[in-house]
Amino acid sequence: MFECQSVKLDESPDFGGFVKVISNDMTIYGIVFNICTMSEDITRKPVAFGLTEEELRRQQPQIFELMHTYFKVLIIGYKKEGYRGILPPRPAKIHSFVYDCEREDLIDISKDLNFLKNILNGQTGIEEELVASVIRNLSKVVLEKDCYMITVGKELIRLLKNDFDRFLTIKRMCKI
Repeated sequence: MFECQSVKLDESPDFGGFVKVISNDMTIYGIVFNICTMSEDITRKPVAFGLTEEELRRQQPQIFELMHTYFKVLIIGYKKEGYRGILPPRPAKIHSFVYDCEREDLIDISKDLNFLKNILNGQTGIEEELVASVIRNLSKVVLEKDCYMITVGKELIRLLKNDFDRFLTIKRMCKI
């Protein structure tokens, strides 16, 4: 897992979106699972002024200089001579740039379902929602959506064989 800061306030990849970092002669892939906007100073909480964003920008422009948008990324694999759905041998370098994945990246990722186990065994607190979001996102880029959804459904049944309620929750969220 790694944490990123958006260059612009309130601009981040979507929840469940796929991102990549090119670092150490490889491309590291991950899934966005936590997005927040907060003050640079963690001891200061935002205060509700009861103003629209435009009014606040006019009256208190410094607020927007002190706030930043952050997002966390769950690492799911890397590419060095081909995609591998396992943790990379080295973490990304600090200050590496994070990019949205391209369609070709998503197709590679969709062929290796190891990311499902990584998410389900994670400590995000929102594993079911994240799995469903990821499945919905990948189903938009695969060539044979119905076949892919069946394959994903079978893998989820295998991974959640002792937790049918959890499987049903995910199934409902992504309509498998």
